[in-house]
Amino acid sequence: MPSLHANWLDKINLSSQFGMVSTSIAALTLWHIWLSRNSTIFAGTSMSWICVRNQVIQGVHDLSISFNPKIQDSYINQLRLNHLSLNQIPVVVQNGTWTNWQVPPYGSLKINTDGSCIDNACAGGGVVRDHTGMIILAFSSFFGIDNNAEAEAKSMHLGLRLCSERGLSISFMELDSLFLVNCFNDLWDPPWAIEYILRDCKNLIPSHASVSHVFREANGLTDRLAAHGHTCQGIFTFERDSLPTTCHAAYQADLLGHPQYRPP
Repeated sequence: MPSLHANWLDKINLSSQFGMVSTSIAALTLWHIWLSRNSTIFAGTSMSWICVRNQVIQGVHDLSISFNPKIQDSYINQLRLNHLSLNQIPVVVQNGTWTNWQVPPYGSLKINTDGSCIDNACAGGGVVRDHTGMIILAFSSFFGIDNNAEAEAKSMHLGLRLCSERGLSISFMELDSLFLVNCFNDLWDPPWAIEYILRDCKNLIPSHASVSHVFREANGLTDRLAAHGHTCQGIFTFERDSLPTTCHAAYQADLLGHPQYRPP
């Protein structure tokens, strides 16, 4: 436990107000739980989580008034502090956008793919869903040593190949790589390293299908599947009930239509 606590503290920037608040909430919560427990054991009082919560909130407010941060927090952290009525620094409102994954029209299938490149180690993932948002096919794969463009192209190619092998007719394909989308749609000239991959993709995708760009925030499930590919040896396919645990939250968010915030 001490080592876990020390590791957690190392990751918090105590020079910022958000770091101070995060640390104070944890410390004050443990302290007031201890005080409430002692009162219950030795004074016969009842232990109330509402009382503990109120005391923690009051303690954090008191500390926040006297704290003079050396480093200004990020915009997102400032919004979080504002929500708690703790931020003493005025926040300049920035107009971002909200976006989410859109289900395809009734009776059609949409595939989303994504690539991941970490220290030149490349992986990819993708998912095919119907008009209800239900998963028809999902996959993750490790590709070896490549660059990011090749990871994106190989993910696209693998997704289309798996669909072709299973007789799935795709009507829509979405990627968060604008570069790859423009190369596929002949708006830009592709690098020679992925030119042959894109050529084969055009043979695999139905002629009526569209290939379009989406923001990364609307491609969250495939981002998780691509990240999972770094743990794979070869190609792994999944159904709805066998998704990696790291993908569950993103899948549910898409299924429920939860919007994701995209900073300006």
